[in-house]
Amino acid sequence: MELKDAAALLRAWASREGMLFGDQVFPDPAPEDVNLISGRTVTGREILRSKQIQAVGFSEADAELLVYLRRATPGKKALESLPDFVEDFPIKYRQGATGTVDVNAPVPFGAPYALRGVGNQVRYTCGSSISVGNVREAGTLGCLVRDAQGELYGLSNNHVSGSCSQAPIGLPIVAPGILDVSANNQAPFTIGFHAGALQLITGAADVVPYQLNSDAAKFRINNPQQVSSYQQDAYDTPATTMALAAGMDVEKVGRTTGHKVGVVQAEILGPFSVPYHAAAYDFSGPVYFDSVFAIAGLPASGRFSDGGDSGSLIVHRDAGGNMHAVGIVFAGMQDNKAPGSWVTLALPIEPILASLGMTLVSGHNI
Repeated sequence: MELKDAAALLRAWASREGMLFGDQVFPDPAPEDVNLISGRTVTGREILRSKQIQAVGFSEADAELLVYLRRATPGKKALESLPDFVEDFPIKYRQGATGTVDVNAPVPFGAPYALRGVGNQVRYTCGSSISVGNVREAGTLGCLVRDAQGELYGLSNNHVSGSCSQAPIGLPIVAPGILDVSANNQAPFTIGFHAGALQLITGAADVVPYQLNSDAAKFRINNPQQVSSYQQDAYDTPATTMALAAGMDVEKVGRTTGHKVGVVQAEILGPFSVPYHAAAYDFSGPVYFDSVFAIAGLPASGRFSDGGDSGSLIVHRDAGGNMHAVGIVFAGMQDNKAPGSWVTLALPIEPILASLGMTLVSGHNI
């Protein structure tokens, strides 16, 4: 049995036993397959029904399954009553209550951006605050990208610069974001104009084509001389990409928490539901995604991301020290045992760039 198949079996069994949070129902597993799940007990069923399973993930790097619970993980004695293996793959339990994606969640503070001096001109960097021009919010400019014709764009989340697919083409995008405009900060300017977004629709996974959902949007850069591909003052946006995978050491620069390092815990088995609440856009409900990854910050640096970091580009340094873009921050989960009590949710960058017809921009005004 493949690891992903083991994750699907565990989720199907949890669905049949009433342990799975939400309205999704999966086909009953065959009895001979259920027998591959060891450590099943009556007490364990009761515990998992009470804790409610939010999602099932898997890590190819560690050859293990991760069960994310909506409530805090059980104590040591209770854990002994829970399933411990699917065939030869060990099961680990974590808290994983998914936070609601809310455009009003970030709080204003300090100077959530960086300016980079190049020659006699100062440029606004990636990893800094942006928002649509008509709502008091703030997220992160993930990176600069270019289309086949060579035109320069900015990339962020749909819920940051695309108003959850409600922004009209041409809507001004401002920097810093409206939430971060104050007497002591950079004067706001029109960094670009909304130019399109990938599908982001609510609805049950067996009704909507959830495989197409992706929280990403692009905006045409107004003046290429005003921006830099540098990620605040940490590093330049890489020119290459890699597939996001469990076990990777990763980094990101964001509007709220700045430069952070972490590790990819697991790939979460899709369809995976993330709740959205964006009253300003009359957009609320569960959005299902097919490919989502969970990232924990390192103990020394705390949580990998926070509200306002949505849209941040996630990168990986390979064994040779070369950087590659791997993902984009879009949501998070509560986990009391993770650094900062938070696990970041990320989408892979390669499908986003392919769907938008874009390539990464590196070395621009650095």
